[in-house]
Amino acid sequence: MDNKYNLGQITKTLEKLFGAGFNTDKKILAMKLEDLEKLNNLTSSEMLIIIDFKRAIKNRQIISFLSGYKEKGNDSK
Repeated sequence: MDNKYNLGQITKTLEKLFGAGFNTDKKILAMKLEDLEKLNNLTSSEMLIIIDFKRAIKNRQIISFLSGYKEKGNDSK
């Protein structure tokens, strides 16, 4: 995972996500693309952050996502 986002962007996006009721791993993993419409004023970069965050939860790589660091040998699908 390369360092695409800064922690401020991630925090702002996660606040929107949590505020819309997507505040558990289970809810985020069950989230569909249509659910992003529930989030007000979502930018395209925020959508990408949410998609990458969902992928990080699924792959158990939350710290890697937040730090922007990917360990060698770990594939993120």
